[in-house]
Amino acid sequence: MKHLFFFVLINFFALQISAQRVAVSPDKNNVFYFGVDNPITVAAENCSCNDLVVKTNNGSVIGNPCKLIYRARETGGADITVYKKIGNKLKKISTNAFRVKRIPPPVFKIGPYGGAYDYSNERKVQRVVIANQQYVRAELENFDIDVKYLIDSFFVNIFYNDSAKVKTFFNTTNKISQQLSEAFSALKKDDIVIFHRIFTKGPDAQQCELAPLVLTIEK
Repeated sequence: MKHLFFFVLINFFALQISAQRVAVSPDKNNVFYFGVDNPITVAAENCSCNDLVVKTNNGSVIGNPCKLIYRARETGGADITVYKKIGNKLKKISTNAFRVKRIPPPVFKIGPYGGAYDYSNERKVQRVVIANQQYVRAELENFDIDVKYLIDSFFVNIFYNDSAKVKTFFNTTNKISQQLSEAFSALKKDDIVIFHRIFTKGPDAQQCELAPLVLTIEK
């Protein structure tokens, strides 16, 4: 237990109260996120997991007292307080303050195309790859917690290079409609496809609009 405690202490932080050393550490990030399960580890020197009780002033903590899931009620701050069982009473041995933030916005993707790196310039893509896609998606990049997003709706503008025509399509859900799929199959070199007004919902049920994606057909 001491080896575990000092490992956690070095990598995170500890609070010493009445010579009782306690460490509380988020397993995935340095902060908590609203709307998802946040795993945390609690270690107390010379104290077994069965003797610990963990509470919070913002949300709930569930699970084994040393391996828990924290769920926030709202964004802002959250205190994680650790108690030690002494008979029929609880003795507070530590309180640690954390930030609770909203999950960062995801990025829009279709097949291998999309992501933050695609938003600064038009990306050259192959028509056959776009035409073979059945779904679009919203994903978090460089985020350790698995978060699922649902696409509510999006618009697609297609600028046809050989006729100067523009067609607009409206798609609901993440499944590409038959009409839009047929339009993708008819694309030609130098046609431009713009996905925009993309709306999605995450685990916090809040709808957000994603950055547009511009694709240029190269062959």
